[in-house]
Amino acid sequence: MFWRILKKDLKRKKTMNIILLLFVILCSMFAAAAVNNIIAVTGGIEHYFDAADVPDIIVRMLTSEENDLEEKIGELACVKEIRSEHWLCVSSSKYFSHNGKELDNFTNAAYLLSDSEMAINYFDENNNIIESVEKGCFYANDPFLQDLIIKKGDEVELTVGNSHLTLKFMGRFKGALFDSGNTASPYLIMNSADYDYLDMDEATHIMNGKQFCVNTSDVDEIREFAKNYSGVYVNAREDCKGIYLYDMISAYVLMVISIMLMFTAFVMLRFTIGFTVSEEFREIGVMKAVGIGNGSIRSLYIVKYLAIAVIGTLIGYFCSVPLGDIMMKTVSKNIVLGSGGGTLMGLVSSAAVVIIILLFCYNCTRRVNKLSPIDAVRNGQTGERFRRKSLLHLGRSKLPQAAFLPVNDVLSSPKQFSIVIVVFTLCILLMTIMSNFALTLKSEKILRFFDMPSSEAHILDGEILGEILVDQSVYKQIIADTEKLLADNGMPGKCTMTMSTEFETSHKGKTAKISFYVMKGETNDTLYVDKGSAPQKTDEIVVTVSVLDDLGAEIGDRVTAIINGKEYEFIITGTYSSFMSPTAFLYKDFDFGNLPANNIMGVQIHFDGNPDKAQINKNIEKLKDLLDTDKVYSTSEFINNFTGMSDTLNVIKQMMMIVTVIVTALLVILMERSFISKEKSEIALMKAVGIGNGSIILQHSLRFVIASVIACIVSSVVLMPISNVMMNWVGNMVGDVSGMKCDFDPLEIFVFCPAILIGVTVIGSFLTALYTKTIKASDTASIE
Repeated sequence: MFWRILKKDLKRKKTMNIILLLFVILCSMFAAAAVNNIIAVTGGIEHYFDAADVPDIIVRMLTSEENDLEEKIGELACVKEIRSEHWLCVSSSKYFSHNGKELDNFTNAAYLLSDSEMAINYFDENNNIIESVEKGCFYANDPFLQDLIIKKGDEVELTVGNSHLTLKFMGRFKGALFDSGNTASPYLIMNSADYDYLDMDEATHIMNGKQFCVNTSDVDEIREFAKNYSGVYVNAREDCKGIYLYDMISAYVLMVISIMLMFTAFVMLRFTIGFTVSEEFREIGVMKAVGIGNGSIRSLYIVKYLAIAVIGTLIGYFCSVPLGDIMMKTVSKNIVLGSGGGTLMGLVSSAAVVIIILLFCYNCTRRVNKLSPIDAVRNGQTGERFRRKSLLHLGRSKLPQAAFLPVNDVLSSPKQFSIVIVVFTLCILLMTIMSNFALTLKSEKILRFFDMPSSEAHILDGEILGEILVDQSVYKQIIADTEKLLADNGMPGKCTMTMSTEFETSHKGKTAKISFYVMKGETNDTLYVDKGSAPQKTDEIVVTVSVLDDLGAEIGDRVTAIINGKEYEFIITGTYSSFMSPTAFLYKDFDFGNLPANNIMGVQIHFDGNPDKAQINKNIEKLKDLLDTDKVYSTSEFINNFTGMSDTLNVIKQMMMIVTVIVTALLVILMERSFISKEKSEIALMKAVGIGNGSIILQHSLRFVIASVIACIVSSVVLMPISNVMMNWVGNMVGDVSGMKCDFDPLEIFVFCPAILIGVTVIGSFLTALYTKTIKASDTASIE
């Protein structure tokens, strides 16, 4: 009898059980994909470095002179292994041409690497290790490909000095030690024969680039030894993780969204199970009336949900694999992400979903013990409300019948509809939070977190800025020439430049490598400081919080750094927020002399007279013509170009819109189908007294519209606080950022996203409510 009842129940409520199965599939799919993504992100860079065989320390040299650094490092007793790369230099993008047109899409010099001298593992777009490159072919990293329309198999002409090569593009590669930002230097991997041909041309030796990957038992000894050579930069394995700052911002945003997806899935599943079980009280009452015990009744439903859970989680697990891959591809363009145990964790999370479903079911069926057959039947059939009064009264309400009934239904079942509102709210938040993130990460509001003053235009042309990477003192001439150019062409303004150089800094026995930033030029902006005060003298600095942690220092302490062969002592006057952490910001009058810059943020221009956006755009276009370059950007374009994150987050946002449509549609269909089944007699009675199909369908549809409208209002209220908290958490995970305020698009937040939710709700509830047409007035006497 037990199995016969179970079999009939599954057949009798086929639609309900199919929808429940779909919810289980979605929940399992979200949970497995989210868990795998979270694990992949939290161990992302370390996994990538292990796969790429990144060594203990990397010694990089960019100089026009030859030296014996490689041989001397190899002779050190602490060195276990040394692997070398020698790069050829192509000083300008204009030496490359594609489809007969010279390239102008990257700013810095490009470096060429031989496939016979790859010191670490490099990966292609499919995360396969590049073992070799065919003669006449090449791979390139992202900075070479930005704004370049090129596909695999296309040919690129390279003419440098007296040498000429025609090279076939084989695809993009990922290099763990190469910055993939749009302002970074491009790198190309080519066949050794092509490399040797170019190596004979002096034009490729304008700058000798070398990289030594060293495994050692004493990192500090290598650092100390390298100080004897100029133009040498030393980074430990841990230091190199800062290259992936912006990639990890996107990855952590994905982790936040994954957690929200998983939470939404379990809230949705808990409500679905509770709701479907609550609709079974009529059947439960009949079973108790014929003598079936509480334990047997609960076992019946637990077995039913176990069967649905097992089938649903198996399907959901297999569906989670492509979903996880799609989500990860949006943020792993430059990183080889992988959890190392994705299959196992996917199975574990799917098994957890089964257990959670059984716990939900066990909890939801506890009420069976308290029900008598009469209570169950009355609760399932009469529609009367005991011990509760409605907030609305038909006699006093001025609402028309079609509006009164749905409002009264929502107020009469607050628990059911409040959970629906929660699920709707979470769905719309998935869209709107991603919209805020995408907009914020290209917003002018976050310019200060890049250590730059307010400005309207930014020049990032490598030919203009290249000399600063050799001698910082040329900033004076660059600023003077740019300001003169502006004044001579009717768009006067002030220019600033922010540059940085890395130095070892110490405090009470602790040492850390810190990037010291200084801003040159005139500006009315003052550095925004979180705690303490901005530096007012050349021996004062503000630092990010991570610097205090690394050095064990506090505000007011003194730290020392050797700059240009001289020891300087600085007082820490405060802390500030920056994506560039760990960093220190110097007073504007501090002079680095002729030291080369590690990083240059371009030339920032603040136009006189506060011009509007239209005039700023005209000025930018005019500057492009005057400088003969496309590398002049507005602030929004500059940030988006610098980080490359906004487009990635927009892709995730579109995925969340699809998820919202699916979840909302399924939830509406499930609840409306249940309401129709439960209210069959009431619907028949309404028809018997003359209420038409249209009014009934309108009533059933408006209930969900009301819930979706409330969800839109709630999400609008909580959106900005939640967005700010999440954005600051992400900023703290990858840098030292606090006090970030998210930007938002009012049209998208208050019109477009709510329209998606309400539209899906209206369509889903209307189409499902059409089923009420099958109910006749004579069904008033029909009681199952």
